[in-house]
Amino acid sequence: MSEALRNRLGELARSRRASSPEADGPSCGTLRSPSWLAALHGGSPAIPGSTALAAGAPHEGPSASGEPQEAPCAPGDTHRAGVEAYLPGGEWRDAFGTVYVHERLRSDIERRRDHWGRLGEPPEEEADLAALAALGLEHALFLDLETGGLASSPVFLAGTMHWNGSDFVLRQYFARHYGEEAALISALATMAAEFEFLVTFNGKSYDAPFLRGRALIHRVPLSLPPRHVDLLHPSRRRWKLELPDCRLQTLELGVCRRRRYGDVAGDEVPGIYHDFVRRGDPYRLVPVFHHNLLDVITMYELLAALCRRRAPGPAGFVASNSQER
Repeated sequence: MSEALRNRLGELARSRRASSPEADGPSCGTLRSPSWLAALHGGSPAIPGSTALAAGAPHEGPSASGEPQEAPCAPGDTHRAGVEAYLPGGEWRDAFGTVYVHERLRSDIERRRDHWGRLGEPPEEEADLAALAALGLEHALFLDLETGGLASSPVFLAGTMHWNGSDFVLRQYFARHYGEEAALISALATMAAEFEFLVTFNGKSYDAPFLRGRALIHRVPLSLPPRHVDLLHPSRRRWKLELPDCRLQTLELGVCRRRRYGDVAGDEVPGIYHDFVRRGDPYRLVPVFHHNLLDVITMYELLAALCRRRAPGPAGFVASNSQER
C-alpha cells in the first residue's frame, strides 16, 4: 500500500468518526440485518452463538414495530464505527461483555471448488486424520489466533472456519480494545463446544494452551473440542525432507499451490493492533483480518492434502487438484 493511499484511508476513517450523527447516521454500533447471518448458513441451522449475536445486539433489521433498531453509543466510543466501516459485522454480547464479529462465506472471496468439503483417505499411520475423515468435516472447527505478541498479551482476534454442508463459514471474533478479550474467549468457547474436532497449525504448542491461560485469567469457562488435530506434526512427518521448512506459508505454496497476495507479515500484526487501540484508525486492520482468514483457509487445504495419497512425481508433492491461484 502506498503512503499516499495509507494517509488517505486514515483521513477517511478520522473524518467518519468526527462526522455528526445528522450527516452520517448513527456514529457507532449499528449492525446489518440478521439476514447477513442466515444467508451465510445457506439455510442450515445457525452456527453456535448466532442467536446471541442477532438477538443480543441491536441491528438495522426491522423490529417488532417494523422500525430499524440502532445500538446505543457509549460516550467516547469510536472503535465500533471505525471497524464497521471496513469490516461489516455484528456484536456478540453475554455476561462477559461485548465482542465484534465479522463473518463471511469462503465463496464470497474465492471461486468455489468442487473439492471443498471433501476429505480423501489419509495414510493408515495417521490415526487422528483417519478419525476426522471418518466422522466428517462438518464436525471440525478450524482455529487460528492473533495475539499481542508476548506471553502476557491478550488474544485480540480469533479466526474460525467450519463446513456447513455447502460452503465454508469464516467467522472472526475481534476485541476492539483490551477489555473485550474476555467476551471474545467466551464467544469462542460457546462455538467450540459444538464441535468434536479442533484443527490448528501448531495449536497444541501455542493456540490451545495460550487460550486456556487467557481464559483462566478472565475466569471464563472454556471447553475446547475433545479431539485436537495439529496439522504441523503430520505435515512434518510427510514433507520435512522435501521442503526447506514446515512453516504454514511454505506448505501453502509448496504443497497446496497457493500464493498469498495482500498479506501482512506475522511479526507486524501485534504492533498494528496496539496502534489501533491507541489511535483508533481501523484501515490498517484489514490486512490483519486477511492474514488470519488465509491461515484458516490454508489449514483446510493442507488437511485435504494430508488426506490424499502421495502422487508420483518430483519431490513427492501431492497433486494440486487444480487449486492454483
